[in-house]
Order: sequence, then structure tokens, then C-alpha cells
Amino acid sequence: MQVIMFDRQSIFIHGMKISLQELIPEIDIQGLSQAEDLWRCLEDRPEAILILDGDMDRDLCQSVLQEKNERFPQCRVLLVTSDCTKEWLQDALRYNVLAVVQRDSEPDKFAVAINSVAMGLMCLPGDWLVTHEESENDQELQHLSSRQREILKLLAAGDSNKQISRTLNISAGTVKAHLESIYRRLDVKNRTQAAMMFNETSCH
Repeated sequence: MQVIMFDRQSIFIHGMKISLQELIPEIDIQGLSQAEDLWRCLEDRPEAILILDGDMDRDLCQSVLQEKNERFPQCRVLLVTSDCTKEWLQDALRYNVLAVVQRDSEPDKFAVAINSVAMGLMCLPGDWLVTHEESENDQELQHLSSRQREILKLLAAGDSNKQISRTLNISAGTVKAHLESIYRRLDVKNRTQAAMMFNETSCH
């Protein structure tokens, strides 16, 4: 498992390397603190998991995420932050961030999040990332049919189209048609964004 840590604190990188190698023996961690090194490393490992310092300046963090999405869309991101109430975390999720972990969490929490991200699953601390008022996302989800909500729930749990079709006893083609309709109604581009929207609202 290839992991790139992009963080300003070299001591944090060093400590995480030691802890994670004990918890995930097959992990291969590269620690970096310069953007040029990050892009060079991703050219060699475009499918690596990126553990990104979410405590950087907001604009810098978002520009890194944006460039990563454009150049290395298959790279999945885990964001590390000290302050999980930051308003911009909601925005960060729109850049295909799959996990958010608090910086002072125990190493086993990082290991769980990394394994989840490796499987393409989300690992979000929902209570940090939502307001308790009804959001636009809630209203958009209410416009879905009960069947579409069932499909969205399974998708958010990480099920493939084939698994969803088996669970609901409908054809894979029907699942695909429903998903296309769901994406249009929620104004999202892919299953990751749809799952994020579902997870954000289900935490209320």
C-alpha cells in the first residue's frame, strides 16, 4: 500500500511512519513537505493514498487538492486537521477527500481511515462536518424516490452496481439508470460526490 504524507511537520510524519508501519505492515510511506516534491512523487505513484495537512493555509490546501484532482484523479485523499470545525472542510469534501482525521487521534484511528480509503470507502466524522439545520442537501435528497434513496444508501456504504442490483433484486442496467437520475437531481458528477452528500445529511 503506497501512501504519501504531505505535511509541514516533519516530526509528525516521522511519528506516523513508525506507528503505521506497526499497524499496517505492507504500508510504504513517503513523507514530503514541498509541493514540487509531491507532484514528482505522484507521477511515480499516481494511485497512492495522499495524507494531506489540512492545517495549511486554506487557499493553499484547496489549490493542492484542485491540482491533484486535475492531474492525478485516481489518488485518494485523507485530510489531517487539528480543527475539525473549520468551515472550509465542507468545501474540501468536494475535492474527493474520502477521510478526515483529527491530528491528535490515536494511530489506530489513522490506520482504520487509511484502510477505508484504500477500499474506496469514506471515513468522515460527520458530527464535525454538518450544521444541525436543514441544509440544501437534505431538501435535495427528499426529492428522490424511496427506491433512489435505497440505492443511494447502498452506494454510500460502498456497494458496487452489481452488489446493489443483487441486494434490491433489480438489473444492473436499472441501477445505472437510477444512478444517472440521482446524479442529475443532486447536481453531482459521480458516485463519490453522491455518497458524500448522503453521508453529510445522514449525520444530522
